[in-house]
Amino acid sequence: MTNTTMMTMNIPNQIKDDFKTVCTFNQSTMTSEIVRFINNYISQEHIKLKQYQISSKELNELKQRKLTPKTHFHPQPRSMNQKTWENSY
Repeated sequence: MTNTTMMTMNIPNQIKDDFKTVCTFNQSTMTSEIVRFINNYISQEHIKLKQYQISSKELNELKQRKLTPKTHFHPQPRSMNQKTWENSY
């Protein structure tokens, strides 16, 4: 069994009514057709992304980099005893 999620969207009434009529005429459901549209969209976009050699893994890494808050590096102060390249000559 496939896991499912309820999805709500706003759509003009006339478009919804026409869509329902066409689906009924074709002996299909609106849900089936919307899922098919989404799958087609994913396939088309995957081809475009593949052209740019972006894999799902890379997208997830990009998403993590963009959504993960950046931590700023705060260097620890050095004591005067610590050797540094500036003090080596």
